[in-house]
Amino acid sequence: MKRFIQLVLLLGFLLVGVAAVTAPFTPGVMARGRNTSTPQPTATTSQATATPQATSTTSPGTATPQPTPTPTGTQPTPTPTPQPLIVITAGFSCTNGVCTLGPGNVGTFFNEYVTSSGGSGPTPYTWKLVSGSLPSGLSLNNFGVYSAQIAGTPKQTGTSTFTLQVTDGARDTAQQAFTLTIDPPLPLVITSGSCCPNGTVGTVYQTNFFADGGVQPYTWSILSGQIPPGLKLAASPPAGLSGTPTTAGTFTFTVAVTDNTGTQTTEPGSITIQP
Repeated sequence: MKRFIQLVLLLGFLLVGVAAVTAPFTPGVMARGRNTSTPQPTATTSQATATPQATSTTSPGTATPQPTPTPTGTQPTPTPTPQPLIVITAGFSCTNGVCTLGPGNVGTFFNEYVTSSGGSGPTPYTWKLVSGSLPSGLSLNNFGVYSAQIAGTPKQTGTSTFTLQVTDGARDTAQQAFTLTIDPPLPLVITSGSCCPNGTVGTVYQTNFFADGGVQPYTWSILSGQIPPGLKLAASPPAGLSGTPTTAGTFTFTVAVTDNTGTQTTEPGSITIQP
């Protein structure tokens, strides 16, 4: 009986041990003899993490290459190569190196220009006649910066051949031969039109006469008829009739112009003066 009781107790202890081993673990419940207080929550706030700094890859003692700055100032302008000095012949008719100017007419004002290009040095360039001669009555003058002017009133017919030379600021020169023909005078004509406008007694009156061709100077006259009383003729340019009419009526006459060679041309005239 005693052995039986011992066996029962032993079996009880064994069952208790098995139950203790297989029982689920409950948080906060500790084994006998250990701290059974409720554990405190663990703080979840993390410390600020420093941002990693860029690591320099430059080796010690080696300078970082700097970009080359782009120039922002004005770049020097290249000096152009001077072109050879020449006399411009474009626009002229040229044969065998001789270019033709004009033509001109005796008694009619002549004016023509010759110019250059290229060269170097200070301006203006200078021109001169180096061979031959200009027609009688004409002269050569420097004009502007690069040009020459041949101008004047030719006095006689004929053809002249001459050579002009231009000199630039560096003392370089260029030459060109020219020929110029002067023809006889142009026909003498009165160009002022039909004469003359009407007028009024007591009102100032003026009208002018004009001519072209022939050989100047011109002389004007009344060849026949009568001009209105109170008007008078100016015989040399500016030629015309002027004054204050004193008598009403229609007056007819012939006006004439005579050039320096004695050539003459006429034009009929008529003026009506109102009362």
